[in-house]
Amino acid sequence: MIGLWVPSFLRPDYTWPRPIQPAICETTPDLPPIPGKTRRRLYGIFHEVLYRLSGCYCSWFDIPFDANIVQLPFGLVLKWTSRTSIEEAAAMQMARAAGMPVPKVLSCGEHPYAPFNRFFSILMTRLPGTALDNSADPLHVELEDPWLLELRECITSMRNWSSPYTRNICSVIGTSLRSPRVPNHIMGPFKNEEELHDYLLSPASGHGFTSTAEYIEVLAQANELRKYSHRITFAHGDFKAHNILIGDDGHLSGFLDWESAGWYPEYWDFTTAMRYGKSSWWSQVVLWIGGDKYDRELACDIALNSLTVDSYIAF
Repeated sequence: MIGLWVPSFLRPDYTWPRPIQPAICETTPDLPPIPGKTRRRLYGIFHEVLYRLSGCYCSWFDIPFDANIVQLPFGLVLKWTSRTSIEEAAAMQMARAAGMPVPKVLSCGEHPYAPFNRFFSILMTRLPGTALDNSADPLHVELEDPWLLELRECITSMRNWSSPYTRNICSVIGTSLRSPRVPNHIMGPFKNEEELHDYLLSPASGHGFTSTAEYIEVLAQANELRKYSHRITFAHGDFKAHNILIGDDGHLSGFLDWESAGWYPEYWDFTTAMRYGKSSWWSQVVLWIGGDKYDRELACDIALNSLTVDSYIAF
């Protein structure tokens, strides 16, 4: 009955399309202005009101209430998790300014006394499309819709951006990086790759290996990464299939979840996406986009993961 009289802009499937631009900017976009603390606190109060209203809204439309991705009318969502940050909001604004189909950031809220480390929230537009689903199927590039070429253009273009910071492995605003693959899911900033590699290998453990010899062999493989020098480029940081939305027309309609974005060694997005094997459909996508150039780094990254997974998997 609700559907007979509720305006479309109030429905939970209402979206604000952001078509991918004809050409993605290949030069580093300007850093967006960062709202001051007072403004963030005021928006935080407003976001808390929206959070409470969302419970009624979801009940009205009989949809599940998600405390992390809060559904709202007018094609809006409120992201409020322990990982949401001002760095994510800035990264989204940069990517959108470059022409990528990224949600529009409307406001950033700060919650200094919130429980469970939920200190920051972002109010943004809802984009249309369906998230990609990884599988064991083979990739047939010639049969895929235009989204595949468009995604490659996004990744290729932002890899031409360069870090403006002296400690150039860092977030978009020069602060620590958030990554699901390190202890406490936060690291840096780092001046160079050597500092990054020291940190990544610091929690290495022989736990789970059948012998000391095996541990030493895998550790040597991980340390091979130190032999290679890389450009520092902009990376999404969590380049996974479920963060990509495809519209009904087959075009790229959304590029989501920029919480780990920042300045990394050029291999980072690719090896992070492929470190659990090349056989899946998504790994084949990443290989085609450019991951095939980093076979050596991937072998090192797989070894690194086996040495350090115990240090971050519980977080």
